[in-house]
Amino acid sequence: MSRSRWFTRALAGVLTVSAAGGCKQQLFMDPADYKDAASLKLPASLESNPHGAIAPGQVDKLSGGTTTVIDFVRPPRHMTLRECVALALEQGNVGSQQPSNPGFKNEQAESFAGRSVSGTDSIKAFAIDPAIATAEIERSVSKFDARWITSMQWQKIDQPVAAQFLSFQQSRDAATFSSTLAKPLPTGGVAGITFSTDYSKFSQSSTTQTSLVNPNYTPRVQLTVEQPLLRLFGVEMNQLSPTHPGSLLLQGVQSTGVGTEGILLTRLRLDQTRANFDILVNYMLLNAEAAYWNLYASYYNLYAQEEGLRQAYEGYRYTYLRVEAGALRPQNLDQIQAQFERFRRQVYQARGTVLESERQLRGLIGLRSDDGVRLVPIDEPNLAPYKPDFQESANDAIAYRPDLLLARQDVKFRQLDLLLQKNLRRPDLRAFGQYDMAGLGTRLDGRAEDFGANGNTTPGNAFSNFIDNRFNSWTLGVRLDMPLGFRDANALVRQAQLNMAKSYIQLRDNELKAVEFLILQYRRVVQTHTEIAPARAEREALQRYVARIKAALLIEGPREQDFLSNLTVQQQLAAAIAAETQAVANYNIALAQFEWAKGTIQQYNNVSVGDGQLPPWVSKRAKDHIRERTEAAIKLRDQPVAPGGVAAGGHSVSQVGGTASLLQLPPFAEKRDPVPENLPAMPEPKNPNDPRPMPEPSRPGNAGSTPEYFQPGGRVQLPPLPSGRPSGANVPPVTGSGNASGGDYFRPTGRATVPEPTPYRPAVSGTGAPAIPSASSDSKPGDRATLPPLPDTSKPSGSIPSVPSGPAIPPTLPPLPGGQ
Repeated sequence: MSRSRWFTRALAGVLTVSAAGGCKQQLFMDPADYKDAASLKLPASLESNPHGAIAPGQVDKLSGGTTTVIDFVRPPRHMTLRECVALALEQGNVGSQQPSNPGFKNEQAESFAGRSVSGTDSIKAFAIDPAIATAEIERSVSKFDARWITSMQWQKIDQPVAAQFLSFQQSRDAATFSSTLAKPLPTGGVAGITFSTDYSKFSQSSTTQTSLVNPNYTPRVQLTVEQPLLRLFGVEMNQLSPTHPGSLLLQGVQSTGVGTEGILLTRLRLDQTRANFDILVNYMLLNAEAAYWNLYASYYNLYAQEEGLRQAYEGYRYTYLRVEAGALRPQNLDQIQAQFERFRRQVYQARGTVLESERQLRGLIGLRSDDGVRLVPIDEPNLAPYKPDFQESANDAIAYRPDLLLARQDVKFRQLDLLLQKNLRRPDLRAFGQYDMAGLGTRLDGRAEDFGANGNTTPGNAFSNFIDNRFNSWTLGVRLDMPLGFRDANALVRQAQLNMAKSYIQLRDNELKAVEFLILQYRRVVQTHTEIAPARAEREALQRYVARIKAALLIEGPREQDFLSNLTVQQQLAAAIAAETQAVANYNIALAQFEWAKGTIQQYNNVSVGDGQLPPWVSKRAKDHIRERTEAAIKLRDQPVAPGGVAAGGHSVSQVGGTASLLQLPPFAEKRDPVPENLPAMPEPKNPNDPRPMPEPSRPGNAGSTPEYFQPGGRVQLPPLPSGRPSGANVPPVTGSGNASGGDYFRPTGRATVPEPTPYRPAVSGTGAPAIPSASSDSKPGDRATLPPLPDTSKPSGSIPSVPSGPAIPPTLPPLPGGQ
């Protein structure tokens, strides 16, 4: 056979093996992947110094200290929901995995599971799981990698020989060089090429006796092909099998990727890992949004309790003056003081609720609670009614929920596993073939033949003789390995069938549970939105009551029968404001729960999950962009608006359905006066049992008399009464000059017609009968008395008690977000 023909065959074999070995992919060669792996911010010596001590982390001291209910004032950090979502995605925690009660972080500590430590819910830790599963795919593919096996060995053989004619084989020097390139094929077979050279050197006497070529080199090339025909035959079966069938002819060829599943199953595990990561992201988004609205409701609850405290404070000042004037009983002052203390305790409780709600939100978005600022939510809640099509929502839930996707992938895994087990039930039948080319010579260089002294020729250059291709051998064969009975294989097939049936039943059950949970959230959306209207109506009714009571006080003065009602309404109004905002927060949480139940909460929050590092042109992260936009909107909001123009801060800063602009902040986010911590310092009231003279009220015609009205210890200013309007159960219409607006209806000066008062002071004579002002002989009980105008308060009077002024409060509570 010519040399060119040998070269053609060798070149074809090398190209075939090289083409078969070109399916290997390398890890961490892409710059983005390398940057992602290097950006974990691990200590420099963590990988290179495994014997070093792992030092405990250091808690840095932040400005501001820890906030408490008595040290509550901190600079506000206005935060939108979008910023909370961005912070959670970058550095947050998943939180509790209870969709029916979201908004709480996970307080569970680390636990030891025998070989691993678990318990963290950091989204950074969970984000590494898909990368680990991707590396597992590389391990599974590696079982088809080509292998290069090379060896070199030397021997000295000197063995006793019983037969003299075999002595030359037992006394010689030997050496062997072998190099094999083997490639496991995707079909289950193995193709390989082996080059080897054997060296032998015999004694001189052996050469004389047997005419050996001494020393001799034997170069050899072997082409080997082996292929299973039944078990693990084909590309699909070998992508399912965890190991490669291997080779019986090529010794030492071992399959890599031991301990992994098949390629298709490993890729399925990657999809399941991604689905599980989507589940965790959905939980984190739901918890972050629920915690945000819980903090919103907590701030409104604090706002309501503080307003109640302010009203109780002003009520105490007002009641004290009336008790001193004798218009109210002294025990009323104790009741209003108890009201003040009750609201003060509720303010402390509301502060604790705010601090706890803020701690829950901070834990979900990865912020410490002692950074010296208060997180203040400024997004307006969504108040629009939402009534989606339930059937379409149910179809979306079946299609998009990641937990159902995880269950469907488990059924797919069971299907592929059953297919593999059925194939493994077949017998192991293999076909193999081998082709051998060899040469012989006394050395590896020089001429092709050597001429002896007697004229004989011997092979000289072994490679020259090998290239001449004079010695060829080939082998063909089949091998069958079959168990009798297939008991183990049949049992594995039956287990795979049962596992597939179990997984399918679980899938249908999970789909039914998903639909039922969607029904619950659908009803909750409708219910929570419906609760807002009666809660708002209750709050508005109580606000109207408070406004009318204040107007009545300005017109008629205090009435004993309204005192307890006023105390009750103060409590009810504070509770109504808290209940309304809690209903609004519950509605927005219900919207998030409904999107979670549909599996579309990521789209609802404009979140998408991808692989790899962010593109290099993205210089800043989302949280930084949102933070800058929010701060700019706050600054622009404080600028004056030109007449007929649009506010500069009116641009969108949140998702659809949230805050459209920052033109209006929630009342608790505005700058407000501090709440009173204690009651004003009042002089100790006199004992009501002490006898006190009661002067007569002035009558018409007594121009020289001093206009005094209940003077227990000095002159007291009372609220002005309406001019010309009698007081009683049936109030007649206002009569005047025909002015429809009633311009003098609330005039603070002039004469007023009021019923004859009955003071609550005991009689001076001690008889126990109530003392009444003296009147003329023609006066009768129930007659009306006309009083002169009240004294001018602009003149100083030393007899009026000095009362410290409290913080200014609005006559009514400000409207809540949403145009309430």
